[in-house]
Parts: sequence; C-alpha cells; structure tokens
Amino acid sequence: MDIEEGIKVLLVEDNPGDVVIIIEMLKEASKSHFKVTAAENLENGLKYLINENFDILLLDLNLPDSEGIETFNTILQDAQDLPIIILTGLADEKIAINSVGKGAQDYLIKGQTDGQLLAKSIIYSIERKGIEKKLRDSEEKYRLMVDKIQSGVFLINPENKLKYVNESMAKMLGYTVQEMLNKQISNFTDRDGESKLKYHLSKLKKGSAQTYELEFIKKRGSNICVLLSTTALYKGDGEYFGALSIMTDISARKGMEASLMDAMIEKDKNFFLIMGSMVEAMKPLIQQEYADDYQDKFT
Repeated sequence: MDIEEGIKVLLVEDNPGDVVIIIEMLKEASKSHFKVTAAENLENGLKYLINENFDILLLDLNLPDSEGIETFNTILQDAQDLPIIILTGLADEKIAINSVGKGAQDYLIKGQTDGQLLAKSIIYSIERKGIEKKLRDSEEKYRLMVDKIQSGVFLINPENKLKYVNESMAKMLGYTVQEMLNKQISNFTDRDGESKLKYHLSKLKKGSAQTYELEFIKKRGSNICVLLSTTALYKGDGEYFGALSIMTDISARKGMEASLMDAMIEKDKNFFLIMGSMVEAMKPLIQQEYADDYQDKFT
C-alpha cells in the first residue's frame, strides 16, 4: 500500500446516508487520500473482494442479506489478509467487540465517530495488520526451520519439564514427541547426565549460552552422546522461565583421535553460534503470555 497514491477502502454499508457521511468525513479528515468503493450488501462486497484489491474494509454487520457476527465470519473467509474495521450502533457493540476478538482490527460506533478518529483507525489498522503478517511469516519460517533441521531442539520450563520437543529430538532417542512432552528431562539421562545438565543450567545468565557434551538414554536403553547448546529464556521482568537447547549426535565420533574429535566439536560449536541466532527469532513463539504449554507455538 502506498499512502501517497491513496488508501483503497471497501465500505460495505446498506444505508446510503451513512455511506455519504463516511465518504465526506474521510475527505475532510486527513492529508491521506482515500478511494472509497461502496457495496450495499454482503453479496456485492464479496464480489468486490474477489475482483479488486483493497487496503482496508469498513463493515456494517447488519446488512439486507446478512446480520450480526455471521456477516463478519462470512466475509473473513475472503479477507484473511485485509484489515477490517466494524461499523456498528450502540445496540450491537457486544457483537462488534466479539468480531475484534475473532480478528477485526477495530470497531467504531456510528454517530460517535468523527473524521479524524475514522482516518486514524484506518491507518493504524493497516499498520497493525502489516505487523501481524510479518510476525506470522516470521513464525512460519522459523517453525519450518525447527521442524526440518536434523538437530534436536527442546525446551524445558523452570521445573526442567520438557514443554517442546521437535521430531528430530524424539527420533534420536527413539520416542514420539507426545511420549516426551511434560516429562522431566532427567527421565532421559543417567545421574551423571542429570547433574551435568543442572550444572550448566545454573551457569546460564541472561543472554548467554553453554555448549557442552551430554549423554542421553534412548528408549531401548542404549546411550547417545550429543553436543548441546543451551540458552536461558527470561520474562520481561527478568524472571527465568526455561531454557531452549539445540543438540547434535556426536556418538559416531567417539572413536576418533582426540585432536580430530576436538576439531569436529569446534565445527559444531560454530554451527551452534549460527543456530543460536534462531533463539531470538523463536522466542515470540514460546513467550506469548509466558504460557505453560509451549508445544502449540511450534506446531
């Protein structure tokens, strides 16, 4: 959208008087130029959405061919990426609020809205929707990266319970993801491994990471040696709420000469430096409201 060239507005409103008022308010309200296309019912509004591109949708919920929340639900199917502002009367304010909860950017009450408020709501709604799209795209990108990488990725909460495990981690140990979720990480290590893990977790500081070797126990009882890189996660107020770890299997290297082994591990450490940059990008997937159940933020 180029504001200088004009903001394309689709107005779905059946009252001709309200259409005129809204167009006039936008003409007088802002330096931005608004190009308004009006549809008098839901059917025509959907036709415009299919055939033309718009920057914003202003929607009256009560139309000749649709009423209430169903109007919003129907039009949302064809306007997933379009910011929507609900236009409503006082009697329908609860329905408008419900629409915002379902994805609308804002709602305005007819008769209590002036041109400046309408113009600001339009511009802010477009900006917020753009930010939401970028976040969704970013989340999808990193979610795919986490799902597809060969390295194991897991997240523990402050009680050291596994709250997220990717497919690679589960396969390394011979489990399914569901079999590992909400279990103590110590269920998959021996006592030495548990002590070593707790030691490195205690050394973590905000913004720091620890890279170290650790042995896990597979479902069938054999051991697997991994190189583990762990980063602590903190809330905005500084409270620790878990640790995110990335691991790679180095069992096959155990028979190597020490110098070669060290070189391979150093190579893996460089890999972890690169992977570590994912942590910051992945945090929004697991930090939202600091929920206990992180799994659905990745899947």
